[in-house]
Amino acid sequence: MGFGFDGGGFGGRRGDTFRREACALINERVQVDTVNQTFRGRLVEVGRDVIVLRVRKNNCTFRVVIRICEIVAIFPI
Repeated sequence: MGFGFDGGGFGGRRGDTFRREACALINERVQVDTVNQTFRGRLVEVGRDVIVLRVRKNNCTFRVVIRICEIVAIFPI
């Protein structure tokens, strides 16, 4: 199941709803679709305005910080 976010106004409920739903996916492998690119990795943190993924590429692991306002959808894989 995916949780979309249209990047619109970030006051109150919409941002809180996204954070609550994203927090339910912490430590899960997820795909994050942004307005520019797609990321796959393990969701390790959900902040007020960013999420952090642990991504593995070419046998290297690194952290990717993604601004919530850039996210179109996030879902488990």
